[in-house]
Amino acid sequence: MNIYTSIEAISILSFILFSLLCFTRIENNTDINKISYLFTLFFQAFLGFVYYIFVLNFISNKLALVASLLIVILFSIFFILSIFSFQFIRLRVLFVPFFLIIIIFRFLICISSLDKTSEVQLFESQYLVIHIITSLLSYSLITISLVTSYCIVIQDSNVKKMKYNRIMNNFLPSLYESEILAIRFLYLTIIFLIISLVSGLYYFIETGDNLIYFLTKRLFLV
Repeated sequence: MNIYTSIEAISILSFILFSLLCFTRIENNTDINKISYLFTLFFQAFLGFVYYIFVLNFISNKLALVASLLIVILFSIFFILSIFSFQFIRLRVLFVPFFLIIIIFRFLICISSLDKTSEVQLFESQYLVIHIITSLLSYSLITISLVTSYCIVIQDSNVKKMKYNRIMNNFLPSLYESEILAIRFLYLTIIFLIISLVSGLYYFIETGDNLIYFLTKRLFLV
């Protein structure tokens, strides 16, 4: 319990720091704000991995395990994309509420499962591992694409009003750049969804489960 409290406290404090840095002005060149932002983003991914290891060993809840893994994947994706794309960094403010919701959800699930001691077997098959990871990747990317599309709506609204907003111009990518990012994320989402479907199909065949049930479940999620 003391270990969990320490990890949770560090996680909350580091996320507050990350959120504050999201509202600072970051230039395209390598300045102190950009370095600080990337460092805190990497630290969030690392801390999320530590949190995931703790959940894997001490909390018997599959939903808590998946939520923890989702946060690791999300922050890792953000860190990698932020290194290679400055335009993606400019979307950072829009994602703060999304991260906050996911972290609160993980906290509520984990705090309600601390007293459970039964062992969780979630990754007993390599096909299942691939299926879970690619599913989380595809859902993460489609969420990023949706937020990017929201940025398109904001910028399009400003263009139609013939209104120049200095704050939005500094913190958000242009309309064209947002459209390019949204399309690229959609392409990546389709690729990971295909991999997820194929690996899930192989897992169901491997375990001998009902194929009709699998197809119905996948269609429902899509």
